[in-house]
Amino acid sequence: MTNSPAAPGTAAAAVPDAGPQDVTAALARITAGVMKVEPEDLAPDANLVHCGLGSLEIMRVVGALRRAGIAAGVRELATEPTLEAWTRHLLEGQSAAEVTARLA
Repeated sequence: MTNSPAAPGTAAAAVPDAGPQDVTAALARITAGVMKVEPEDLAPDANLVHCGLGSLEIMRVVGALRRAGIAAGVRELATEPTLEAWTRHLLEGQSAAEVTARLA
């Protein structure tokens, strides 16, 4: 019996050398898509509300995370609306490799 490759978006498909910066970059891509800006326009420590992120956009980010199999809530993201804080929150219960794989 041979092992088939893991499906994209599963923890088994995780990139072993992924770090927090990779999670932040993935969150920037998702958030930028929701906000209709370029990911490079979102500094990791920038208050995203000051950059134009509203409650509807936060709900869309949460929806994207949940579709990827990542537990996230509007309250957690709205409390500290920076990519750095969101990264810390997502990494509380999973490795950067797992989160990055799910967001790929």
